[in-house]
Amino acid sequence: MTITINGSGTVTGANTLTNTNTVTSAAATALTLQSAGTTAVTIDTNQNVGIGESTPSSKLTVAGTGSDHPLQVRNTGTADSDDSIILVQTSSTGATSTISGLYFGDGDSNSIGRLNYNHVDNSMAFFTNSGERMRISSSGGLLVGTTSGSFSAKGTTIFDNGQGNYVADAANVQFINRLTNDGSLVSFSQAGTEEGNISVSGTTVSYNGGHLSRWAQTTTAKDDTLVKGTVLSNLDEMNVYTDADGNPVENEQLNKVKVSNVEGDVNVAGVFVNWSHDDAHDVDEINMAMTGDMIIRIAQGTAVARGDLLMAAGDGTAKPQEDDIVRSKTVAKVTSTHVTCTYADGSFCVPCVLMAC
Repeated sequence: MTITINGSGTVTGANTLTNTNTVTSAAATALTLQSAGTTAVTIDTNQNVGIGESTPSSKLTVAGTGSDHPLQVRNTGTADSDDSIILVQTSSTGATSTISGLYFGDGDSNSIGRLNYNHVDNSMAFFTNSGERMRISSSGGLLVGTTSGSFSAKGTTIFDNGQGNYVADAANVQFINRLTNDGSLVSFSQAGTEEGNISVSGTTVSYNGGHLSRWAQTTTAKDDTLVKGTVLSNLDEMNVYTDADGNPVENEQLNKVKVSNVEGDVNVAGVFVNWSHDDAHDVDEINMAMTGDMIIRIAQGTAVARGDLLMAAGDGTAKPQEDDIVRSKTVAKVTSTHVTCTYADGSFCVPCVLMAC
């Protein structure tokens, strides 16, 4: 059975359409379905469908008034069934339409807020006040206030590997505020064990369990025989850096070092921690501890006591000074005689507070 409605024709009563029955209207006439004398569904001549909307402006417009929920998706099936709205992009990659989206409009704009899925790069973008504010990349990274994740673009990026960029123009980059009481502000851990923290007590902020360090280069190639705690000495020659194109990069303050070979060396720079490779400038560098908690290397057979002031021994190790006066040659103060490690040549390391700079 086919019911054809021309002009203002109306189907009334308890009519039921079953099987392959079709309701049609004239080519230039919208089709409306009424309930209780009020238009409930409109299908216009462009095949736009309006529910509660007599002039739909898109393929489906659902309108409500007051506190109504215009659209509700409810599943009455099994517990593991989904309540879902599925937006399917059937165009191939490279087609004109590459975005599936949910739009949230008001009287000023039909897209004042929206949620877009990009089928080319498989990212999802969140828009408020007509602008993109947040994006989730295909790998799971989170971008807030930026669309690139570049370290030169302001915004916050949390990468899928756990790293993050926090970039601002001319303002504090990050605010940390502990409410109610004193204690830790930032905790630093390795393999799940806290190794240090930054804490606040009254008006004092303390960096606990660490030391001041800097990058240094040597005049020769990387020396893998250097061990942690070895005493290093300053040189006049400066660190050399170049960019990816081989052009010199300005360096105002970082100088090169060598293993200290002078007893009582007044040019001590610090002690060796480890080697590191600067990927940006493609150069090997020493991570050198200068001031604060550290360990220091002592030659085999040299006795040290807690409270001893140490100076360079002339072979990359340290030894006690002849007095307890802090001098230009003073490298560190022993805080414990506990031996933290022993090397192949018999030298060993003990905890200390560095005074190298």
